[in-house]
Amino acid sequence: MSSIYDALRRSQVDKQAICQPEATVNAPARRMFRVILAAVIISSVCTAALLYAIGIIGGRHGVQEVKTPETQNDPERIWSLMVKADRLHKKGDLTGAIDTYSEVLVLSPAQAEVYMRLGSVYYEAQQYDKALATYTRVLKRTQNDARLLNNIGSVLLAKGDAAKALGYFIQARRNSADYVEPLYNMACAYARMKKKDAALSSLRQACSIQPEARLWARRDPDLQSLKGDKDFETIVRAQ
Repeated sequence: MSSIYDALRRSQVDKQAICQPEATVNAPARRMFRVILAAVIISSVCTAALLYAIGIIGGRHGVQEVKTPETQNDPERIWSLMVKADRLHKKGDLTGAIDTYSEVLVLSPAQAEVYMRLGSVYYEAQQYDKALATYTRVLKRTQNDARLLNNIGSVLLAKGDAAKALGYFIQARRNSADYVEPLYNMACAYARMKKKDAALSSLRQACSIQPEARLWARRDPDLQSLKGDKDFETIVRAQ
C-alpha cells in the first residue's frame, strides 16, 4: 500500500494513538495505515516524479505511454489534475479523488503510479472489487513490485480471502526482504486462518525489523485470535 509512505504516516498517527484508549482506534483506520500509499504525506514530491516519468522514465522500464493529443500537448493539465486529486484525497473527498485520478488515466493511461493511488482510494472507500481490478491492471506490467503485491493481498484480506491474500504477501516478502509490511500482513493472514504458530513467527520477525509493529498489533482486529496468548503478549509488550 508504500513502505516509506506507510512508515511516515504511521509514525505520526501512532503518536496520537498512544494517547487514546485502544477501543477508540477503528479497524478500517488501522488497516489503512498498512496499505494506503499515503500520498497525503509527500503528494507534491510524488506528483512531480510522476510527471517526470510521463515524459522520460516510462519507456526505460518498458511501460510505454499511450500517446494522445492531450498527453502530448497539455502536460500542465495532467499536473493540475494530479495536484487536485491529491488534495481531494487529503481532504477525505474519496469520490472526488477517484473521479480526478480516473481523469488523469484517460489522458495518460499507462502510468502505474496513478493506478496505485487510485487503487488505494478505492480501498479506503471499501470498494474492494474496484481496488482489486485497478491493481490487477498494473500487475500485468509490474509483476514483481512488492508494494503492489502487498496491496493486492491487503484487498483480498479485507474481502475475507486470507489464504489467497497470504500468497501475495509471501510473494511481496520474497521480492523485498527489507519491506516489513508484507511480513506483518502475513501474521494477520495466518491469524485469520487460525494458524497461531505461523502468525506469531511472522509477527515476531516484523516487530524485530520495525518495533512500531508492536503498537499496530495491539490494536489490530486481524490478530484477534492471538489476543491473550502468552507469546503474543510477550511480543507486543517487549521493549
